[in-house]
Amino acid sequence: MPGEEQCCEFNLQKLVCSNREKLPANLQKAINKIAEEEGYLSHEILHRTISTEGGNYLALLYEVDIKGRTCEGEKETNIFIKYTISDECLKITNISELYFKELFLYRELSVIFTELQIEAGVPLHERFRVVQSYNESSTEAIILKNVAKEGFATFYRMDVMPLKFAELAVQQLARFHGLSFVIQRKRPEYFERKIKTLKQSLKLNDDFRAFCRTFFNYSVEGLDTEVRKKLEQALPKLLENYIKYLKGDEMKVKCLCHGDYRMNNVLMKLVEGEVTEVIPVDFQLLHYGPPIIDFIYFVFGATDKEFRRNHLIHMKDMYFETMDNFLKYFEIDIGSVYPRKEFETDFVEYLDYGLQFMLFIFPLVFTLESDVPDFNKNETTDVKVNLDHRFYDRLQGVVDDMIQYGKL
Repeated sequence: MPGEEQCCEFNLQKLVCSNREKLPANLQKAINKIAEEEGYLSHEILHRTISTEGGNYLALLYEVDIKGRTCEGEKETNIFIKYTISDECLKITNISELYFKELFLYRELSVIFTELQIEAGVPLHERFRVVQSYNESSTEAIILKNVAKEGFATFYRMDVMPLKFAELAVQQLARFHGLSFVIQRKRPEYFERKIKTLKQSLKLNDDFRAFCRTFFNYSVEGLDTEVRKKLEQALPKLLENYIKYLKGDEMKVKCLCHGDYRMNNVLMKLVEGEVTEVIPVDFQLLHYGPPIIDFIYFVFGATDKEFRRNHLIHMKDMYFETMDNFLKYFEIDIGSVYPRKEFETDFVEYLDYGLQFMLFIFPLVFTLESDVPDFNKNETTDVKVNLDHRFYDRLQGVVDDMIQYGKL
């Protein structure tokens, strides 16, 4: 949800904005409805089509400003819209299901999150945060408050995340997972009916396997011959485990998972060069699954070998201690839902997930802006990417870690 006023002094996510495209008719209608509800007597609508140049693949993005006059004077309402693309070319997921899940989060779950946190007296600065959404959101368009106007942005997708950002983002992830355990304990019927039934949205079929193999070939081509051969020999087991982890059927501890918790999907605010706040976004891959997979995905997806060597233990401590303290507000002992020993066992057992998603998915994150694939036009099983050199450095670091931990 970044805004065009963002600078690149801190290497924030770059944007390309255009006013050429008209808003789709259904969006125009929704915006007019919002203007009516906001009390505008007269107004104009300014919109921009924006591109994150590889930061988002499954949506058209718009910024909309409503400006006009109300009974109380001049007013401006700033809106961000994520609008659906055609899923004709997508063979590994269903677009309508993705939007349904995100709509469910913003329209229903966020309300429950707020109620539970207020009831428990969780201080504002210790709550899980969600961006304000509008009732006009639908399975075609997620309509949110444009918090870019308040200074929120994203870091560039290929960067190594700063430590302060990592700390705040891990804390939010721990609270998000924690709220799942809270709902399970405080609203068991709702949990069984609405949370436990949230399945993985990726179609883990032959097309998905072909997609993973295609990206694997791109991933290893820039590595040394010896490392490449080692990975090629390990490919069958890596792919088998990757699909097993995504399904999560064999994992003991499960909760509500984000599914795509990476640096680009966590908005942050900088104040004098320091990250002070973060808000998770993009809940389209929401599902009931193993929390450790979200954690590994985040930590390995936006760090290098040096960061992990210096801060991995700290990140694990931060996650566990935050969840422990958060659950205490709800009178829940973390030992009854996710003991530290079990968390550490899960981390070691499923650590190879950090290598799997780097090989099979993250070429999308590291593809050059000039070669970003368009899933609105191209088959997912026939995607071509041109990878930035930083990808191979990061991948080599993950390979080194896997060898060190005995996973490769």
